[in-house]
Amino acid sequence: MQFVQANGAAIPAIGLGTWELRGRTCARLIEQAIKLGYRHIDTAQAYDNERDVGDGIRASHVARHDIFVTTKIWTTHFAPHNLERSVKESLTRLRMTEVDLLLLHWPNPHVPLEETLGALAHAKRMGLAKHIGVSNFTWR
Repeated sequence: MQFVQANGAAIPAIGLGTWELRGRTCARLIEQAIKLGYRHIDTAQAYDNERDVGDGIRASHVARHDIFVTTKIWTTHFAPHNLERSVKESLTRLRMTEVDLLLLHWPNPHVPLEETLGALAHAKRMGLAKHIGVSNFTWR
């Protein structure tokens, strides 16, 4: 398996995106993908499938430390007082104590990015995520 090295993270180069997968179909697909060798699973709060993704990971019987899990925080949870609670809810749905990569899903112009990044860094310091970053951000 090939890995991409990024800021200290060894991320499996090929991952399985789970957008639009839900329910038993999602869980079974995740389980089979892991059994076939996938080791990077990508989900998000907005996908409404974190519980199903967690079920599929557990059903695969592959050790958690051998699977790289990414989830993304939705923009409505970017305020610092909401972000930590939101991440903990994602972890509860996934039935995990931490994710490997926690991302801000899209920019939110209504919440100062500095505040959101501070809250994201705090979530990492709390041990809720091994690595943090942003997704779908464009830079001018």
